[in-house]
Amino acid sequence: MEFLDPFIPERLAGTVIAVQGSEATVSLPWAGMAPVSLFGQPVLRGEVGEFLLFACGPFAIFGRLVTLEAPRTKRPEASTTPGAQVATEVSGTVQLLGTLRLNGKFARGLERHPRVGDLAYAADADAIRAVLSSGVDADGARLPLGVLRGGQDVEIDVPAEVLFGRHLAIVGSTGGGKSWTLQTLMEQSAKEGVRILLLDATGEFAPLDNLADHVSVATSPPAIGSQASLPHRQLSESDRRALLRPSAGAQLPKLRSAIRSLRLANALGEGHSLIQDGLLYKANRPRKPYSDACFEHAAVLDDPQAPFNLRKLSQQVPLECVYENDQREGTSFGNWAMNELSYCNTMIARILDLTSTAEVMDILDPHDASPSESVLDLVDQWLDSEPSKNILRISLADLTFEHNMREIVVNTIGRHLLSKARKGAFNPRPLVVAIDEAHQFFGQGVADEFVAASFDSFDLVAKEGRKYGLVICMATQRPGDLPAAVLSQAGMLLVHRLTERRDRERVEQAASELTLAATRLLPALVPGEALIVGSEFAVPVPVRMHRPQRPPKSDGPTFSRTHH
Repeated sequence: MEFLDPFIPERLAGTVIAVQGSEATVSLPWAGMAPVSLFGQPVLRGEVGEFLLFACGPFAIFGRLVTLEAPRTKRPEASTTPGAQVATEVSGTVQLLGTLRLNGKFARGLERHPRVGDLAYAADADAIRAVLSSGVDADGARLPLGVLRGGQDVEIDVPAEVLFGRHLAIVGSTGGGKSWTLQTLMEQSAKEGVRILLLDATGEFAPLDNLADHVSVATSPPAIGSQASLPHRQLSESDRRALLRPSAGAQLPKLRSAIRSLRLANALGEGHSLIQDGLLYKANRPRKPYSDACFEHAAVLDDPQAPFNLRKLSQQVPLECVYENDQREGTSFGNWAMNELSYCNTMIARILDLTSTAEVMDILDPHDASPSESVLDLVDQWLDSEPSKNILRISLADLTFEHNMREIVVNTIGRHLLSKARKGAFNPRPLVVAIDEAHQFFGQGVADEFVAASFDSFDLVAKEGRKYGLVICMATQRPGDLPAAVLSQAGMLLVHRLTERRDRERVEQAASELTLAATRLLPALVPGEALIVGSEFAVPVPVRMHRPQRPPKSDGPTFSRTHH
């Protein structure tokens, strides 16, 4: 890339007066003056966050102005005259970021340090574009994200392979513009054929409308898209344990035995001699008919997704509390084991509570008349049909928080996608999973006196999904609640305003490219601005993100009302 000589007199900003390590101190005599205009672009020459170039022969040292200060003995007096400008001696600290050759090639690191007396110039738009485009020359579509903050008319666009290739995190305090950024990314990505599955925790991305296919995990038909459930047979054993919370000692074996019996009852049918009212009785009955039935239906019993009647589980568990052998006759089951039943009473009570909760059971065991389909089946249909719409939005807005249902549904979807990824399903065409309110679904689990279970499927996707073509875009206003091991997997971060110290520290830990000087910019970002940080992005830069064409429903409540 060729560009005009950046060292022109009109862009002169100051002179180097000190150099230490990766910082230079510059005298900025025009810092107290209004910016001038050159070729239609403002020349700031002394504003925090501004990029400067130091003339060093055949190349330039590229840096960012991070602090400004006037000497104590020569600080300007306040003026009450409107528009008054006071010339003063100002010095600034510049963070030295890399070396820019005059042919447009940029490299991190310094080929040499500026010397005292070297001149500093305000970087023009071409120089900034050359720096920002270095390292992101991937082929394919580039996604326009926004415009560089600070007055220069520099459009920031990033290849999809760079943006999503090593996972992406969008973080920012409430009201900082995080949801708008995610919506903009989806709109731009869909235009370029990037396939995205969006987990919409609050329903605020419904305005995607005809740009996406919509699925709602809900107990009633949604206003837009299809109604979906999650049949309990599609749960993994760890998720089922988190749902029913059996103790590992006496309760878990009886729970497994009861589920096995209900699967056999479903296979045998109501007319079989072993089955009565959908239940399988064992106490004091011969073992041989039971053993023969188990042998005949071994494939069903060994299938972890074989159907069974969840609503009968609280009744079947007591029927499993029998002695394995009759004391008088070894060919029959024994009598009731009342001590085992007493151990299982607390689990039976939890199962009864679960099956009595309508908003849970309508998801796990919908009635035959329900129009809902399995959310996993709908995901598979969308993936396999090569749809014209590149976004599948799964809304969790109407899903209850009871019994950890939200975490279980998301964990099951993640486990299903990771299983497909390991089989090579996303090698031909990668899949981006965008997770809003990500802090609700990473690093979560159930741990009490009964059970310890982790909802870690997307944690695993963050660690190993990339090599299978399955990547994550996580969005949250609470990055401090995300596991450090997960956030550190993000190769790119879009960081909106962060005011909480704990959140800033977690982002700093995750992004080695985010320097202390860049971190100081975070509390000052206005809504809609974000700092782009990435291992393949030359320097962290603040960007005014583009407004989405279909803004999400992220407005807060309105407390005042206009009366007409």
